[in-house]
Amino acid sequence: MRTVSAVFQTMRPPFLLLVVSCLLQSIGLLTYLNIDWSWLIFSLVCVCGLSAHIAVNMLNEYHDCASQLDFHTSRTPFSGGSGALVSNPDVLNAVRITGWFFIVATAVTGLLIMRLSTAQPFQLVTMGLLGLVIVIAYTPILNRYAILCLLAPGVGFGLLMSYGCFVVLGGNHSFEVMLLALVPTLLTNNLLLLNQFPDAEADQQHGRNHLVIQHGYSTAAYVYFVQWQFALLALLTGLWLLEVPWFVYCAAIPMVVGLRIYALAKDFNKTTPAFLAGMGQNVMMTLLTPALLGVLLCVAG
Repeated sequence: MRTVSAVFQTMRPPFLLLVVSCLLQSIGLLTYLNIDWSWLIFSLVCVCGLSAHIAVNMLNEYHDCASQLDFHTSRTPFSGGSGALVSNPDVLNAVRITGWFFIVATAVTGLLIMRLSTAQPFQLVTMGLLGLVIVIAYTPILNRYAILCLLAPGVGFGLLMSYGCFVVLGGNHSFEVMLLALVPTLLTNNLLLLNQFPDAEADQQHGRNHLVIQHGYSTAAYVYFVQWQFALLALLTGLWLLEVPWFVYCAAIPMVVGLRIYALAKDFNKTTPAFLAGMGQNVMMTLLTPALLGVLLCVAG
């Protein structure tokens, strides 16, 4: 049971809510635009998205334990790993094998989706392959290049998962939907960016080279602010182009805390209780904005 519990913890179950949030936005857009969609294909999309997220979480835990990084981080509820492998290093190989099992599950469900969807197969193959590359390469390769480390999370969750779900279920592309997909894209980029602040020194010592390491806290905070602004602009512009009812604009309410989080980030020196609270608010903003947008669009539809 101890082994099962440790392996389960490396899946980072609370973090999987981001998949639900991104897919809920897609369902809201399909409903508002009155596009029929298949529950079977949506179920496969859910399995594919959850499998991909579990895989990247588990492989990240595996690599960070194997490199000894997780033995030198200051663990928070939002960063520094789950701690499961630090306490149970004997399950390291089991985590690696399980992570690869979920990669296979991602690929298999992706092939089933491609077979059932009316979207163009080449486009689905391209999105699927890019997603697999991100999942497999995120920790061992992408984390060594600041710009790739910054953009990969948002591309995976916003463009591939949220917008990809719309394309798979709807069969067509939409500029307005792609614009709104930038909301989870940019917010997810910021989620991972802020979570890198507490462990920047340990990350650098173990071969990582993300934006905080390469350019410092102040520049990273400014990038956070710029991405937050563009996310808000994409949200408001996309809703205006879709001519939604006024109450759908309430989806922007969770984003108000972005200003306070930026203020905490630009003055970062060490991980204080205030900064930890800001990290929590950042998580809530990232989860609630797409989810609330999806719910409000369903109501409007």
